[in-house]
Amino acid sequence: MTGVQTCALPISYVNEIVDNDFTPNYTNMTMAGLALKASRAYSQVDQIRVWKDDGVPVQRFHPSEAGSIGPSNLFCDLVYYLLTDKVAGAGNLITADQIKTADFATTASFLRANKLFFDGPIVSPTNIREFITSTAPFFLCNFVISDGLFSLVPSVPTTTGGSISTDAIPISAIFTNGNIIEDSFSVEYLNSEERNDIQAVVRYREGVKNQLPLERTISVRWNVTGSTQNRIETFDMTQYCTSRDHAALAAKYILSIRKRITHTVRFRTVPAGLNLAPGSYIRVVTQASPYSGINNGVVSETGAITSASPLANGNYSVLYYKAPADAPISGTLTVSNGTTSQSEFYGSIFTVTTASTSTNTYIVEQLTLNEEGLVEVLASHFPTDSSYRSVIAADLVSASAFVVEG
Repeated sequence: MTGVQTCALPISYVNEIVDNDFTPNYTNMTMAGLALKASRAYSQVDQIRVWKDDGVPVQRFHPSEAGSIGPSNLFCDLVYYLLTDKVAGAGNLITADQIKTADFATTASFLRANKLFFDGPIVSPTNIREFITSTAPFFLCNFVISDGLFSLVPSVPTTTGGSISTDAIPISAIFTNGNIIEDSFSVEYLNSEERNDIQAVVRYREGVKNQLPLERTISVRWNVTGSTQNRIETFDMTQYCTSRDHAALAAKYILSIRKRITHTVRFRTVPAGLNLAPGSYIRVVTQASPYSGINNGVVSETGAITSASPLANGNYSVLYYKAPADAPISGTLTVSNGTTSQSEFYGSIFTVTTASTSTNTYIVEQLTLNEEGLVEVLASHFPTDSSYRSVIAADLVSASAFVVEG
């Protein structure tokens, strides 16, 4: 985490310098001195800025540095430091045993391969978990809980070397009505405002050694007709981003997930044979009966059928309501020449149910073991093509999907 850091140093007039009997030793503090010879040229001293080549020593997780302590500009190393350090982080509350460090080597390789670096100071107190959660997407990562442990994982498929992969993703499990606990499945769709296409304007910092930083701005939009009319949304990455390529890749990722990801699912399953972790990819197969007004109808007291769309002779799965029942009832309606001889349908209203099967790919975000010994799975929609290749990854590596200006 390198860069120019701002220091507020009050300057007082000094007319005598006396040597100390011993050199002061301030724990966990970096000291710098500024000596100015007497001159009328200095009427005041503005805010002082200092260039620091290296950041604080941290535990490093990249395979080439595994086990070493030293400065790092990898976000995963910063996350571990913030969670475990007892002075600058939450080390008095969180220990290394509560962090799934096995994931950090993969994340470190991903960050370095894609040149996603954190170069900058954290200058004000902040909620650590909120800071990590909100910052991780700008490094194409997810801050997750895995087996009750904190972890940081790439949010897109990666190769062994850490590059973004456009190969078929590995499916860890398939869930159907057979292994999803009955009545536990739910879907939550994102608000339409969160899914609308935008133009992403990203602010980042350009630093040159021993010079003041310059703020730069780029604009990223979809390379389609009419994209210049999309609403502009600004993202501030000046705290840590010093690369145009990093800013552009983060903007592309934001645009892609807004366009591609539509919903999340939550369900419960049995833990037996389950081999999942946050970041795993799963397939979920569900059946639904979408409502359509043309499938509605009425059966008279004599069995005559009146419906929005005439029903041909045959058997139909229906939901029907007949007073004084408290709820609709499922059944099979037999139609012959526009009538039915089934007296249980006389005087009822009905709708024909047409079951449809939906199959989607998801990325697991959280796994929780509840009091009943069942595993609750929370997963986000992760669109793939017919060959199980990530659509988001394809967007990110495409040379023509986006327009980058600035």
